[in-house]
Amino acid sequence: MKNHFPVVLILITMFQISHSQTTEAKVTLTKLWETDTVLKTAEAVRYYPEKEMIFVSNIGGVPPNKKDGDGYISMLSKDGKIVKKDWVTGINAPKGLNFFNDKLFVGDIDTVVEINIETGKIGKTHTVTDAVFINDLDIDANGDMYVTDSQDEKIFKLANGESSLWLDLKGFYPNGILVEDNRILILSSSKGELIAIDKITKEKTVLASGVRGGDGIVPIKEGYFLSAFQGEIYFANKNMVNAPAVKLLDTRTNKLNSADMSFIPKENILLVPTFYGNTVVAYKLDYK
Repeated sequence: MKNHFPVVLILITMFQISHSQTTEAKVTLTKLWETDTVLKTAEAVRYYPEKEMIFVSNIGGVPPNKKDGDGYISMLSKDGKIVKKDWVTGINAPKGLNFFNDKLFVGDIDTVVEINIETGKIGKTHTVTDAVFINDLDIDANGDMYVTDSQDEKIFKLANGESSLWLDLKGFYPNGILVEDNRILILSSSKGELIAIDKITKEKTVLASGVRGGDGIVPIKEGYFLSAFQGEIYFANKNMVNAPAVKLLDTRTNKLNSADMSFIPKENILLVPTFYGNTVVAYKLDYK
């Protein structure tokens, strides 16, 4: 472990709390901890509340589309201690993570790997037909999975063991994904836009812009935290449409990336994997 002492990064921003009321708020991100630099190319992180554990996908060696078998999943405690660095090994280039029915699902280039959380054993490996570069994934209440293919610019759906093309997003370079009740949110790496796509009509609405290199989406009650891969974190208010996202944090000078984040809601802790920084950083979120 390193950097146990708190470092306070304070940003002041304006964001709309409701359609009828605008409130000035001071958002503070206090650095709580950072792991040791042993998480090789840490791409995505997910907090699992049932066990109060953090899971991290590590690509291992780059390029991040190489089927070299050196990727792995790490397990951390809630306070950032590395419980098991090589919890699951033998994956190629794991990226997006998510949970369903006590299983951890991991995007791995052109497949989704299913892992038993209790045993740490790989179960099924689901092939996503025609996928080239699976980046992120999310799962709805029915267990249907949606994955972004950033290189081929498509969204695939995996249901009942079968994959299908859900939407072609040429020119958008989809990365982060968040499945809500009636819509799917996608964050673009190329356009820097956060869009909402209606599940039925596939109609698209731009919610936020200005997040060049967009990577991860984290929902909170007030809106969405958005990461930009080069080392920035933004906020988009839930009630805004087609508005610039507000930059909250910039770690580019420290050469720390911001990849696919997660959140510990009860404690307002934002978890950020730093990719080439080979760490996970935790920030305490406060509103003044």
